[in-house]
Amino acid sequence: MEENRHIGRRITLLVALLILVGVYVARLAEYQLIRGDEFEAQAAAPKQTTITAKAARGEIYDRNGRPLVVNKMGFSVVFLKQYMTEGTENQTILTLTNLLASQGETWNDTLPIQLEGGQAVFEEDRDKDIENLKSDIAKINPYSTAQNCFDTLLKKYEIDEMEGLTVEQQRTIMGVRYEMDLRAFSTRYPFTFAEDISDDTVTRISENNIETPGVSIQRESTREYVSGDIAAHVIGNTGPIYAEELEELKEKGYAMDDVVGKSGIEKAMEDELRGQDGEKTITRDSEGNVVEDEITKEPVAGNSVILTIDSRIQLAAQNALETIITDLHENNAPGNGGDCTGGAAVVTDVNTGEVLALATYPYYSIDEYLTDYNSLLNAENTPLLNRATSGVYPPGSSMKPAVALGALQEGTIDANSVIKCTRKYTYYDDYQPTCLGYHGNETVDVALKNSCNYFFFDVGRRLGITKMNFYSRQLGLGEKTGLEISESTGILAGKEYSESIGQVWNPGDVLQAAIGQGNNAFTPVQLANYVATIANGGTHYQLHLIKSVKSYDMNETVVPEEANVLNELSVNQDNIDEVKLGMYKVANEQGGTGYRYFKDYPVTIACKTGTAETTDTKKNISNHSTVISFAPYDEPQYAVSVVLEHGGTANFDSNLRTMKMIYDAIFTEDDSIQQISPESTLLP
Repeated sequence: MEENRHIGRRITLLVALLILVGVYVARLAEYQLIRGDEFEAQAAAPKQTTITAKAARGEIYDRNGRPLVVNKMGFSVVFLKQYMTEGTENQTILTLTNLLASQGETWNDTLPIQLEGGQAVFEEDRDKDIENLKSDIAKINPYSTAQNCFDTLLKKYEIDEMEGLTVEQQRTIMGVRYEMDLRAFSTRYPFTFAEDISDDTVTRISENNIETPGVSIQRESTREYVSGDIAAHVIGNTGPIYAEELEELKEKGYAMDDVVGKSGIEKAMEDELRGQDGEKTITRDSEGNVVEDEITKEPVAGNSVILTIDSRIQLAAQNALETIITDLHENNAPGNGGDCTGGAAVVTDVNTGEVLALATYPYYSIDEYLTDYNSLLNAENTPLLNRATSGVYPPGSSMKPAVALGALQEGTIDANSVIKCTRKYTYYDDYQPTCLGYHGNETVDVALKNSCNYFFFDVGRRLGITKMNFYSRQLGLGEKTGLEISESTGILAGKEYSESIGQVWNPGDVLQAAIGQGNNAFTPVQLANYVATIANGGTHYQLHLIKSVKSYDMNETVVPEEANVLNELSVNQDNIDEVKLGMYKVANEQGGTGYRYFKDYPVTIACKTGTAETTDTKKNISNHSTVISFAPYDEPQYAVSVVLEHGGTANFDSNLRTMKMIYDAIFTEDDSIQQISPESTLLP
């Protein structure tokens, strides 16, 4: 009985198996005999993939329509994951990098590891990238060495399974694989391997397409910085999205493979410059060859930005700084300007707050920044620093007009008040600073002309640090100017600041503050805005670099220019005029420090020079040299400030020579920079 049950089960299982085999054979017959042609046609049918069509970024122009940053069409090498055979990535990368290297081309690789003597070491000043590499990509201990990371990535990317590779080839493949991970390479996000490659390189890649599955050549808009080194610190640059930025930018609709502004105007105006991406459908045949490339959703280009910068004046300011600083190095000894480390010059429109020039030295070209950043990072005298906005310097006697204005308004002195300079100021028993000369009896306008320290020691003491700083702030000293790009706040000397850095504020410290010494330190752009406020009669404007925002084709104004008043000075016009008179005398009367340069100048200049004592003379370190000015005197239009780091000379003229070169350019009609039509087009 039991045996019969076993036989029955076996028969049941056999019947079930025969039924399954029958169904399989029937289905196979249907696929191969009945519907074979249909499925063969499907296999041979073209395959379509929809990817992002990147929008052109808005362009950047100077105030006169000269292009500074434009777009041009170029070829990019793009990896498409859906067509890249799994396991072939490393060989494809090796083939492509060898090909591009032979063509003198570059590719995207930001892995913060380099090889020294065959050993992996971290690149300098890449701390954040190294941290992200360890935590997000390699996923190893935060204390791991560069070699630990290198070995981990070899295994992660299966590079160690490839035979016959040199350590340099391993690093090359690893760098691209790292970049692919960093850019979230996926079927949704293609990876741009290389940009703006030559026609010859395109041909070479196309000839090797069988060896590089999943590699596509696409025609895309790329950034071109046609301005060279003009206003590079102002313009800034773009770059890929970093891991620490992704979360915030995702909320704004960015993808990991997008490019964003990283500094300067490119960053400040990101929302306007960024366009709206479209969609592109790529059709490939059964062998993976592209047979059609169609835009199915048009991308919308970003808006273009018009700067207040005048390229001609900007270039003149940069050239003036370079000329004077080079001359100081070649002809002056350390301690007499020969050790000058850099400088800055700013030109503004006193009636609008427009910045016409924002120059810093040393400077660089944006192409140099993008291709040789590490050299700039490690270069002497920090060319990456925008000294005009981020450098803070004691103003020296350039601060005296602010002190004079406050003293006049508070009634500490009036236009006829006389103070006798006897050189040594003896009010305090334990602190008796000296003036550079015996000036005798002086009114405020004469004291400004002579730059008499004794006069301002006495006026500053009587005015007091609280009121002195009140008027300084109204003029914009120790306050940000409101520029669209990053800037330092500066420092106003006083009890509050001294205590914040662990110093004691002594009564005599007000004497040094009154002549622009002590802890006083301001940016060159603050100095320009301060003198502009005096020049225009007391309106303190917010400085700005954006003149307007226009549509990409330049036909429509999206955001018009608007002058923004920060405050009106709480000062009588007569007192402002008295200070302006003193500055006039500096440049136009015998005895003024600017007289020899501007006594016969075709445009009437008003100025105030300054020398900030920073040194122990035994160390042969020069003082800082400053000057503030405006012109024309009767109807002010321009304000100019100049600061030379350790550029002070025995004859106090390096600052004035720089300033004169800038005014020469301002008041010269000759336009040495080619005027280009503002109409926006993609360059071929």
